[in-house]
Amino acid sequence: MTRLGQMLYDDGLKAGKSEGRIEGSDRMASLTKKLLEADRMADLQLALDDPGYREKLMKEYGIK
Repeated sequence: MTRLGQMLYDDGLKAGKSEGRIEGSDRMASLTKKLLEADRMADLQLALDDPGYREKLMKEYGIK
């Protein structure tokens, strides 16, 4: 790969990681709001500790 190609690749990779972090943060914020509104504190605590349970809850609430 050329130096320019590598630089473009690296920039794209950084941008993708940043976008992914923002998306993940937004999803977690949405889940937190839904669980707080539903007074599901125990589920919120489990979601913070268990990624599998977190994804289950996101599916339950339709958070994509």
